[in-house]
Amino acid sequence: MLIAQISDCHIVDPGAMFADRIDSAAGLRAAIATINRLDTSPDAVLLTGDLVNDGTAVQYDHLLELLADLPMPIVPLAGNHDDRQELRARFTSVLPDGGPDDPIDFVYDLGDVRIIALDTTIPGRHDGRLAAAQLAWLDDRLAAAPEQPTIVAQHHPPVASGIEWMDDNCGFADGDGEADVIARHRQVEIVVSGHLHRSLQRRFAGTISVTAPSTASQLALALDGGTVEYTAQPTGFLLHHWHADQGMVSHLVPVGSFDAWEPTWAS
Repeated sequence: MLIAQISDCHIVDPGAMFADRIDSAAGLRAAIATINRLDTSPDAVLLTGDLVNDGTAVQYDHLLELLADLPMPIVPLAGNHDDRQELRARFTSVLPDGGPDDPIDFVYDLGDVRIIALDTTIPGRHDGRLAAAQLAWLDDRLAAAPEQPTIVAQHHPPVASGIEWMDDNCGFADGDGEADVIARHRQVEIVVSGHLHRSLQRRFAGTISVTAPSTASQLALALDGGTVEYTAQPTGFLLHHWHADQGMVSHLVPVGSFDAWEPTWAS
């Protein structure tokens, strides 16, 4: 089982630039082209939020035009830049019904692997949380299939990044509560998220938390408490490979087409 994770696409209106200088549509096109060139085609693509930048119908229409080049199922999550109702309207076969104040929490079974999607967004804000009812729902869903390898997917990482500005202004309030739930369920192979515009890995609740980079732009690694800046560092996505004998193995894949050759010692 192979699942590609794309995050933080920040699609804007056709012809416009994200953050005044970034062609986020070109970034997503390049990521999709890289996925479609993989030797093994993913069984699904998981989108972990901030799919568009301003939550408008025009931007979601643009997003769907770009995603049309993916031949496999798409599993979308809401990010803090997304609009729940616009997202629901575009992915009716995957997402549950609800109103603008109802989080988009759902379960998606993909062969042997179960994806539990959590909506960590707070409408109108950049930081995230999980309400008590959502944590209880997560506990119930995990208890319902204790033997099924599970990915918990959300937009906001459940751990601090060490990038002070992001942690203080755009962080996640309920990491401890989520950890208490997940630690009770050993089938959780990985917790995946986005939001940081960087790849990050950390032990969490007896499993591992990983974040996907953005397909639009990366954030500078500001570990000194300085101002957060965008950088021209390469974009990328994650590939999560489930094998019954090996468990879940995640790979960071840079976007682009690169030369490859066989080293002499392998001949």
